[in-house]
Amino acid sequence: GREPEQIELVENYAKTTGLWADALVSAEYERVLSFDLSTVVRNMAGPSNPHRRLPTSALHERGIADEAKLAAGKVEESEGLMPDGAVIIAAITSCTNTSNPRNVVAAGLLAKKANQLGLLRKPWVKTSFAPGSKVAKLYLEDAGLLTELEKLGFGIVGYACTTCNGMSGALDPVIQQEIIDRDLYATAVLSGNRNFDGRIHPYAKQAFLASPPLVVAYAIAGTVRFDIEQDVLGTDKNGNPITLKDLWPSDEEIDAIVAASVKPEQFKQIYIPMFDLGTIEEAESPLYDWRPMSTYIRRPPYWEGALAGERTLKGMLPLAILPDNITTDHLSPSNAIQMNSAAGEYLHKMGLPEEDFNSYATHRGDHLTAQRATFANKELVNEMAVVDGVVKKGSLARVEPEGKVMRMWEAIETYMNRKQNLIIVAGADYGQGSSRDWAA
Repeated sequence: GREPEQIELVENYAKTTGLWADALVSAEYERVLSFDLSTVVRNMAGPSNPHRRLPTSALHERGIADEAKLAAGKVEESEGLMPDGAVIIAAITSCTNTSNPRNVVAAGLLAKKANQLGLLRKPWVKTSFAPGSKVAKLYLEDAGLLTELEKLGFGIVGYACTTCNGMSGALDPVIQQEIIDRDLYATAVLSGNRNFDGRIHPYAKQAFLASPPLVVAYAIAGTVRFDIEQDVLGTDKNGNPITLKDLWPSDEEIDAIVAASVKPEQFKQIYIPMFDLGTIEEAESPLYDWRPMSTYIRRPPYWEGALAGERTLKGMLPLAILPDNITTDHLSPSNAIQMNSAAGEYLHKMGLPEEDFNSYATHRGDHLTAQRATFANKELVNEMAVVDGVVKKGSLARVEPEGKVMRMWEAIETYMNRKQNLIIVAGADYGQGSSRDWAA
């Protein structure tokens, strides 16, 4: 979709600066990595860590797929209950591998074959499709695949960050209550790039990252106890078993659709108008007009009052003693704000209805909301938060010297009022994860 003039400009620039590939032929490298493409297999990532590669052939070995639990789940399903390991969210999201048309087309082709064979998604699976570009809609429509995805529940819900950023929306209240009542091991499968504990949804105990076609397959399977490579997804009209290999499109099928339906003019249709700003109205003042009641953008006090005071490393008390793998999603989550959180209570007092709370990420320009996001992760394990002799999971801290366990934000406020210096004690990989200004 790029104009010849732009291509020529980039080529000339790259050649002039020595970045053109021909100029690198004689480059010498300190080390050379070899990669055998024949060893590549179908993979997912998780649970809980995006860097934890999970070959789908190793689901049993890793203790995720489980025949006994799958069988028990089928009994539960026959009784109208959700199974252990229920996939409550299956989302094709806007980032990473969804930017590749081949992956989106593969999902559409898998959905088409599933529809032809009469397969359905499980009723407890909340499905969504949020491509990062409106072009995806155009080439899927051109290929006749958008309706196939819609039949399985993967209709387009928007063109932005959704499930990957904890913005999948509310579950069906009946499903949510069953998860709570049974303390069900519920999961999410998404084509995003982050799956840290507590990020994707408050009621998804763990999440797995997968390609768009695998997301569709898991919506049909309905549980991660299912061996997605081997187990039977259903039967055809003749009673023959259907497995993933019967649905998975070939490279040739995918390439044919991409060649025929992904077109330069689609990108021009979407992106040229996007960058046409038209007439720009000049503001009366270059200074921002701060609104004192805004919960999105508030004048920051970082160089005023107590926050501008002298900091020392003396007389510190621990706010939290934390284990390994504390991520930015523990430090300052970006996902949906709940009413029973410190930030939720604050927004409620500010007059916002719960349906307009939005996410922590969208409120990070308001320090009064963002401060209340500090360690506001329900999966946080603070070893100081001991209740009845047991460490209690959640956004909790213990205020000293009283030894009183309370919500993390209330503990922080208490210490701020006392002008008490604090320290965090944490294990390996503290602060890993998505970039997050407030986490820093």
